[in-house]
Amino acid sequence: MSYRSHTNCRVCGSDKLIPYLNLGYLPLSNNLAESTLDKVHNERYPLEVLLCEKCGLSQLSIVIPPEQMFSHYVYRSGISQGYINHCKQMAADIPLNKDCFHIDIAGNDGTLLQQFKERYGHNVLNIDPAVNLVGLCEAAGIPVLNYFWGMDVARRIVNSGPRADLITATNVFAHVDNVNEFIQAAKYLLKPTGILVMEFPYLIDFIEGKEFDTVYFEHLSYFSIYPLTILCESTGLTVMNVTKQNIHGGSVRVIIGFGDQDETVAEFVKNETKYRTNGPYIEFAEDVQLAIQNFRGWVLSCQGTIAGFAASAKGNTLLNCAGITCGSIRYIVDDTPEKIGKYSPGTRIPIVAMRDMLRNPPDYLVILSWNFGEEIMSKCRIAGYTGKFVIPIPELKVID
Repeated sequence: MSYRSHTNCRVCGSDKLIPYLNLGYLPLSNNLAESTLDKVHNERYPLEVLLCEKCGLSQLSIVIPPEQMFSHYVYRSGISQGYINHCKQMAADIPLNKDCFHIDIAGNDGTLLQQFKERYGHNVLNIDPAVNLVGLCEAAGIPVLNYFWGMDVARRIVNSGPRADLITATNVFAHVDNVNEFIQAAKYLLKPTGILVMEFPYLIDFIEGKEFDTVYFEHLSYFSIYPLTILCESTGLTVMNVTKQNIHGGSVRVIIGFGDQDETVAEFVKNETKYRTNGPYIEFAEDVQLAIQNFRGWVLSCQGTIAGFAASAKGNTLLNCAGITCGSIRYIVDDTPEKIGKYSPGTRIPIVAMRDMLRNPPDYLVILSWNFGEEIMSKCRIAGYTGKFVIPIPELKVID
């Protein structure tokens, strides 16, 4: 698989990029193996995070072509009830009328648009490159265009219909290499009164929560608000409002448009000042190495049987960084049908359904999607699991 080195900041263009976190050579986290002999177990790439000295953006040192990661995508947003509830709340937070045209960029299986459509009944459209998700959207009554987002698809939409009142982009902006085109295409498609609403994991939560397992090749950037304001200003848009969101271990929701900036933006930028120097990142990298060592030590010294829950991208980062394999963790439970019967890349750990776990329960169940930990633990208890849970991030914790 091809990749290219990333040598200039994708926001400000600076070549002053300082490496601060090196997780070694890892496989693609969502590239699940069909068998223990599948070659994806051996395909590994350098996973390193760099800090831009000029604007403070964190970004990976390499870029893998998006067609190789997103054209077939095994993550389904509608699997998590916690995320569905978040989408319902987002629909309630953004008032619309029935005449609106709403586009969701990389809308996955249509979960977010479904909540907006049910609440407002307006015209919606999903733009997503994953071929396997098209049928799921259409079955849910969500129109979908099977493309990567960019200026070409924005022009295609404008040529065939109205401009958008609302464009949403949740958990996709971190995946984007050409962030300038991403914003420019949204600007081109928006009505003068329209807004772009984005949600993405927040850099400060990433650092303070030691969330190193959210580093994987799909996540090209780790944004704070300051570099985002620079990017939007360069394209003629404004970051108008910022709010914190609890989803995914700490995210932000930003409203971008043609209006004025409110006081929330300046407050976020002010609070980020110390994160434009390298001190917090050096400490973070040291904490990460300790967390990896502690997790590996616990797994290898554990006297009981261990399984994992959620064959997630973050779980694959954690397991591969710690050098954990099927010899230590027996299987990983997952609710996504497309993942069952496959193997976690790099670790050769089989992925099974909940019913398989209940037939052969472990003494310890490691919650690999810790951002939905409460939901997962409740689900497992209701299903009949009586063993202990382990939350690995930010500090390893065993729960009876």
